[in-house]
Amino acid sequence: MNPTPQEVRFTMTGILLGLFLAALDQTIVSTAMPRIVGELKGAEYYAWVTTSYLLTSTVSAPIFGRLTELFSRKTILLWAVGLFLLGSALSGLSQNMAELILFRGLQGVGGGALFALALTTIAVLFPPRERGRLAGAFGALFGLSSAVGPWLGGLLTDHLSWRWVFYINMPVGAVALWFILRYMPRLRPGHREPFDFLGALFLILWTVPLMLAFSWGGSTYPWGSPVILGLLGSALVGLGAWVALERRLSHPLFDLSVFQRRTFSLSAAAAFFYGPAFLGAVAFLPLYLQVVKGVSASQSGVTVLPLTLGVMAGSIGGGQLVARLGRYKVLLLGSALFLLALFLLLHFFLAVGTPLALVVFLFFLLGLGLGPAQSVLNIVAQSDLPKERMGSGTSMVQFTRQIGSTMGIALLGTVLAQSLTHHLQGAFPGGNATSPAMVRSGEGMALDLDREFDRLEALLPKALKGDMAAYEALRADPFLPEALKAGLVPGGLPAQFGRMRSLLVQALRGDEEARQRLLREPGLPPEYRALLLPGGVAQGTLALLERAWAGDEGAKSALLALPWGRGLAGLLSAPPPPALRAQVLARLKALEAEVVAQAQAGLERAQAEALVKVPEEALSRLREVRVRLTQALKEGIVEALRRIFLFSALFTGLAASALLFLPDRELAGGLGPRPSLK
Repeated sequence: MNPTPQEVRFTMTGILLGLFLAALDQTIVSTAMPRIVGELKGAEYYAWVTTSYLLTSTVSAPIFGRLTELFSRKTILLWAVGLFLLGSALSGLSQNMAELILFRGLQGVGGGALFALALTTIAVLFPPRERGRLAGAFGALFGLSSAVGPWLGGLLTDHLSWRWVFYINMPVGAVALWFILRYMPRLRPGHREPFDFLGALFLILWTVPLMLAFSWGGSTYPWGSPVILGLLGSALVGLGAWVALERRLSHPLFDLSVFQRRTFSLSAAAAFFYGPAFLGAVAFLPLYLQVVKGVSASQSGVTVLPLTLGVMAGSIGGGQLVARLGRYKVLLLGSALFLLALFLLLHFFLAVGTPLALVVFLFFLLGLGLGPAQSVLNIVAQSDLPKERMGSGTSMVQFTRQIGSTMGIALLGTVLAQSLTHHLQGAFPGGNATSPAMVRSGEGMALDLDREFDRLEALLPKALKGDMAAYEALRADPFLPEALKAGLVPGGLPAQFGRMRSLLVQALRGDEEARQRLLREPGLPPEYRALLLPGGVAQGTLALLERAWAGDEGAKSALLALPWGRGLAGLLSAPPPPALRAQVLARLKALEAEVVAQAQAGLERAQAEALVKVPEEALSRLREVRVRLTQALKEGIVEALRRIFLFSALFTGLAASALLFLPDRELAGGLGPRPSLK
């Protein structure tokens, strides 16, 4: 029997709620990650929280898509929502990073299944032409989640707890479960076939290494490292084995003969290339806004909102046009060419000084161009599928899009890293090969130069004033220029002046080794170098007196140039008899004690002045470095984005090439629900 309009309406309400949660989860968690790492520790496993979800969601989509062809779609959808909610609850209860990574993987199984099942259910309940309206709403839902997610994640983390970014799924998911359980028809398949467990296993065996290789390549490991090459080799061998297995089985996980259908294969190819093109437009724009334009993180979310609105408008508008006109090729090809022109425009004209208002307007146009592909491609692919392969075929389009996105983001991330490294190494003092570290997240890559230099500016005065922890941190810090590192010593300026005082006392009292060490000391004030006579103050002065009494004019001039030389003028004019020269030495010893005391007091005053002046000078030099690096960073990001937009134009061109050969068929069907497959 046919599902009633009420059943269809409330079923779609439940599915939309579940899909919104899965889409929201991809953005809401990233905002809470710093707080999560701070509480659960294990910062070295930061990326795995995202990677585990990505892996399981990618693999689960084609598996659950096939299950909908073998069992009741309602049952499979309930399992998907249930797994997602169970993973959410357990993630919120996690006590360490290992548990969080494991439960995020479980959540990803449900999330990936929800994406595939939502689009499959539309295909079951609605004819092709009418699916455009619902698919447009789905695309708009993704846009809404990308706008709301970061804001909601920050709100929950700041005012409740990071655990609520997971717990928030429970009440909304419960409502979605109730709608599906109460109103969705069972939608059983016409006949049963065995499930291809071996095919599912082989799919995992090649998909997981491939995803890991492109997630780790260029960041965790170099592209040419044995780990990455081993993963790529394993993926290639696994893919070959999976294809051979699927071609041999009578009831495979995915019927590869479907790729012989022109409309389906070209739609899947276009989806594959649209994935990285979409990420090229979305993932790196916050970096441009925050670093180049100086927009705060919260403001950048508002600034990217026009892009989201553009995607929503393009998605809904594209779906409505397909539903009204029944044709799709002109819309898809036109939006692809429009997007290609925008990417090329950004490649040639984006600059550091581009007005923010113009950039935001171009963001909106990008979203408008991306929207139709988000909603229409799946409908086009479904129109060429046999009904018994609707689930696995729909999920395969989603699967190819995800694989393309993962590979594309790895390529574009490498482009960004190379550009930044080139510019920062050129600006870094001494050509330091270690540039500021880039931080990767689910949202893309960011570089927090301001935070690093704020930290350096806080540590540098402490290290100069004797803080050993600050000294050790700075010595190991690649950000600090070598010229500034050279001025750091254990114990800081107090230790440096303390050592100079000790050496100066010894040198003034006649220690030749201490005198030689002081002469090599670059931090010794010039006025104290004049005090360093061979033999010390007493013996050195006596030696000059004896030479002067013997008629040495040079010795006499040197003696009078000493700070205490004028007080000895009487001795120069009337040399004492040899019997009284012992008294002269005693007088000079007393003078030596006075000079030592005055020198110590002078060095203490010099130390006090240095503790004020030297940190200020060091901070001034550090700020000059900061200005140079900031400018280099801005130029590096702009150059990287221009190259990224060029690659996005290439991906869009490849997608347009696939769309060019699409048959321009009229989609079948009118208004109203499609009969059940029961």
